[in-house]
Amino acid sequence: MRLKKSGLVAAAAVTATVCALAAAGAASAGTAWSNPSTIPHSYTNATPGLASFEQNSVFGGTFVVWKGQLSNDVYYRYKVDGKWSPVRAIPGAHTNSSPAAALYVNAQSQPSELVAWKALHSTTIWYTTGLIGSAPGGALTGWTSPRSIAVKGDKLAYSDTGPSILFPINSPGARVIIAWRGPGHHVRYELGSESGKNDRLFTFDASNWISGGTKTKSTTTSGTPSLAEQVGANGNGTVYVFWKADGNGKAISYASIPDNRGGLAVNGKGQVHWRLRGGVPGADSTSAPVASNLNPVQGTGQLMLAYKGPGGDLIRYQLLTLSSTGTISWSPVGFVSGRDNTTAIGPALLGGTLVNVSPTTSGVMYVHIYTG
Repeated sequence: MRLKKSGLVAAAAVTATVCALAAAGAASAGTAWSNPSTIPHSYTNATPGLASFEQNSVFGGTFVVWKGQLSNDVYYRYKVDGKWSPVRAIPGAHTNSSPAAALYVNAQSQPSELVAWKALHSTTIWYTTGLIGSAPGGALTGWTSPRSIAVKGDKLAYSDTGPSILFPINSPGARVIIAWRGPGHHVRYELGSESGKNDRLFTFDASNWISGGTKTKSTTTSGTPSLAEQVGANGNGTVYVFWKADGNGKAISYASIPDNRGGLAVNGKGQVHWRLRGGVPGADSTSAPVASNLNPVQGTGQLMLAYKGPGGDLIRYQLLTLSSTGTISWSPVGFVSGRDNTTAIGPALLGGTLVNVSPTTSGVMYVHIYTG
């Protein structure tokens, strides 16, 4: 997510973010997860989207967006101080896939949520932004009319699955990255910046294929890719994108770009150079993975990758640790413990908050908290 630098100190406390994080090798079944709760009166048959939430200059809330179980409407609610807001629909948002959301503070210093989704009857990717008001439990206001992320003439900024959203922490202004599975099952992305009246809209560059200039067959997928960021002690960040192999493949691969204190290195065509990292050791899945920093506001925690396993419905996770020299190490595969810890589709993740949809027809969303 993207916040103004002055807001980072106040953002230290984040819902579901653990202050004392486990070492990379500590991931195991054990008791690393709390007993689950549910998101009351909220049901879906697709992976929900999770985002941080700020209200009245206080961070720590969780914003949830999802496709209705018995409808194609996109709904949202948020949790602050242990209380859930009412369920509300986003005007004009309809989908048959998984929506995504991300918190940012716009140029008018207004905390906002950016929500994106695949269109119901086409492969268009739409987005809207809503302002977070001051009333506890109140509705987000001023939702913008849905707009496509595709620039004129770009026939590749389309998808048959939902997108992923990230606001790089070090990039100036509300610079955003959106990633999706494009035509040919390519892992694609594009960059956007604030624009429009009162900076409520975004202007996007043309989309690009994350190929890294190497074997492009390794950057195709059968699901939605996932974006996450990790910031080192020197303040420099690394943005990651994760994806499941295409077709019957189950391996999870990833790529990265630097997000140094000066921001992303973007060329005149709106492109960044992704470094292909290969496969995550031991990570295999039959559905899309999800990743998040355990401190999603500041990005200074370990990075967690969660996914449905290659067989059965158990949810697995691993932790990425980045050393001061840039060396990446991965924890062994662990399992989300406790009851209601299975899913037929990929989970959602924000910090240490993991949400899975029941593998039954109930549509219940279960919330698990990582305790290290």
